[in-house]
Amino acid sequence: MLKNMSIRKRIMVILAVVYIFSMVAVIGIGYSLLQRDTEREAAEKTELFISSMLANQQYMAKFVRPDLKELTKDVYFPEASVGAVMLVKTAKLLQEQYPEYILRVSSPNPLNQENLSTSFEERIIAGFDNGDYKKWQGFTTRNGKSFYAAAVPIKVRKGCIWCHDTPEVAHPDMVAEYGDTSGYGYEEGDIVGTRIVYVPTDATKALAMTKLAYLGGTVSLLFLIALIVIDRIIIRSVVKPIENIVDVAGDISRGKMDRSFDVDTNDEIKLLADAFNRMKVSLEKAINILKR
Repeated sequence: MLKNMSIRKRIMVILAVVYIFSMVAVIGIGYSLLQRDTEREAAEKTELFISSMLANQQYMAKFVRPDLKELTKDVYFPEASVGAVMLVKTAKLLQEQYPEYILRVSSPNPLNQENLSTSFEERIIAGFDNGDYKKWQGFTTRNGKSFYAAAVPIKVRKGCIWCHDTPEVAHPDMVAEYGDTSGYGYEEGDIVGTRIVYVPTDATKALAMTKLAYLGGTVSLLFLIALIVIDRIIIRSVVKPIENIVDVAGDISRGKMDRSFDVDTNDEIKLLADAFNRMKVSLEKAINILKR
């Protein structure tokens, strides 16, 4: 196929093939890098969200709960004494400003049925319980939307037992609020749930695809400019000199011996023109000999 093309077309076809393979490589590498950048950004956001939540919980446990127990005695006030409740309440306040962010304190056996784990969350909790990982993070979908999720296990501590041992041991007001069928039977050291943050990635992925489109467009534009420049160079340095040699050779073959092969370059085409000029000289000598 290439053999039947002109030099100009042949070079253009070769460059077009190079462009296609280059674009595949650029898009592939660019997508991989942007995907990693998306994952890094999402991981930073989830880490910040989790850290802020845990800091609030630790503050409550260290500075609020000890004095509160002394002041309130047997008063049921979970918003300031139960870490999970405080965490969920704080997360809801944050979600008023950032509604797309989701924090869940989920468990297969929760007191509050709003915290009942999904099948996806149950698999993560089972992985924590089996010791497969100490922290889980990765991409997932939720209600048809893409999220980056980060989860840490909830391990039963000694302070959790007074709420989650049996309905008889728990505070009567808590039993009245949540019932006596779920959220009990915890033992110290058990993995009973997970704190998991979902950070949306649709916007980040859309931005990454926009960047990839700009990258592909920029590379295509540079290649187009390069093709135009190379095409001009080929026409001026190769096609035109060869066409001139062909034209002169045609005139000489018709007896116009006053023509000569003139080329402005010092490359292989110049060598070809010089060879034709020597052949022309030899041809003139041969014709003169025959005329004598």
